[in-house]
Amino acid sequence: MSARKQKIHSAEPSETLLALLLPIAGLMLKGGLGVGDLIRAAKRAYVRAAIAYVTPVGLRVNASRLSVITGMTRKEVTAIVNEIKGTPTAAPGEIKEQRALRVLRGWKLDPRFCDNKGEPARLPLRGDRRSFSALVREYGGDVTPNSVLKELERINAVTFNRSRGLRLRSSRIRRKSTEHMLDLARLFPDFANTVSPQQKRAGGPLFFGFRDSVVDSLDQAARFQRTFSNRAAVMLQGLDQWIASQGESGRFKSAAGEDKCRVGVGVYLVQGDSSSGRPLAKARSRGRQ
Repeated sequence: MSARKQKIHSAEPSETLLALLLPIAGLMLKGGLGVGDLIRAAKRAYVRAAIAYVTPVGLRVNASRLSVITGMTRKEVTAIVNEIKGTPTAAPGEIKEQRALRVLRGWKLDPRFCDNKGEPARLPLRGDRRSFSALVREYGGDVTPNSVLKELERINAVTFNRSRGLRLRSSRIRRKSTEHMLDLARLFPDFANTVSPQQKRAGGPLFFGFRDSVVDSLDQAARFQRTFSNRAAVMLQGLDQWIASQGESGRFKSAAGEDKCRVGVGVYLVQGDSSSGRPLAKARSRGRQ
């Protein structure tokens, strides 16, 4: 294998993981979460996946084995295992929180930046003591007051008047993307389980198919959305009717003690930028039709 091919091959997993994480990172940014939240959740997810992967049901979790396959230290693995069990061994380390939220929290809790009633004070932009610049120096780290101000204005957390200074709009930090993250957390495991070629299932692999194309105008894209939104709705209505018919007939009701099985169908439409450089999908499907 040539050096060029080796370089491309070695970059593929990283680029694939990047593409997988981009929409998640976008939702986290909108929700006010920093990279520390993602790192901490990723480590917990790795340990939980490793436990399911190498530890037979009923046997004790081996921290050394989990450390080997996850690349984490035994200390990290042990702490996370105890946290999963509900018995944390130590206080969590510093979380790399989003800087704007750290500044907002300091504004609300630090008496130096509050008024006589304990509420966040109106702050002048500059000054050595009770000012927005001083607040950012204390809680923002190495970022500039101007960059924090722009972010707070973007999320509608402050109002700024050059003569009167800055005022905190609300003492409550709003996280608009919480519901979207919950939807993704609920749906993504099902999608990953369906497309995974390594899952063993009774009756063969689950069906998975995907098609996409490039149309010549936004009008055509809108026509596509209308057409296939209607078709998707009809298909899901058919699923509801099928489930109702199974309950009425009683033919497939489980016997006492028999494991029940969750089934379902997921449908989503796609629309994006055609200049992304991603090759179009040919007819791809797997499973039984």
